[in-house]
Amino acid sequence: MPKIVDHESRRRDIVEAVLCRIEAHGFASVSVRNLAADLNVSPSAIRHYFSSSEQMLASTMQVVREAQAKRLGIGVSSMKDWDVREAWLQALPLDGVRRREAVVWLSMMMATHSPDVRAVLAEANADLDHLCRVTVEQLGCRESIAIESKALRAFTDGLTLNAIADPQAFDSDLIVLALDTYFTRITAAFAA
Repeated sequence: MPKIVDHESRRRDIVEAVLCRIEAHGFASVSVRNLAADLNVSPSAIRHYFSSSEQMLASTMQVVREAQAKRLGIGVSSMKDWDVREAWLQALPLDGVRRREAVVWLSMMMATHSPDVRAVLAEANADLDHLCRVTVEQLGCRESIAIESKALRAFTDGLTLNAIADPQAFDSDLIVLALDTYFTRITAAFAA
């Protein structure tokens, strides 16, 4: 009797191995050979599911995006109805899952030139830019929305980078306090 293989489960296992490898060893350590060793399979078993490393990395980034969207419970197009503070708490690296997502996003932003991966990153970054715009609008910005959105993006990207680079100094309590302080300051500035 032929062996029944759950192909979707195998793809998820490979993506999970990519996530773990990036988190533990960095983006440069991701290769078909390393992943095959991690999963105790042959490199051809990996290539059966992903024809290229770029496709595997793009799928990994897409899984990260889908996990974030699922956690938020709504699509990006519905952001105007969001509690923007809660949306940011879901996007920032406040626990192990969100930290891993941030590590993957930052690693791919800095290290990849693959058109497949860049396309998924462009979608993720467009979502973040949209969240920034919705946030400053909800906080009362009526002028210079584009500039304020970029300032918020720089602030939240900086929080993310520092949380990854120095997690003891930028723990989840400090990140939440910094976010709330920033929101309070810009809300007051918009009201003035």
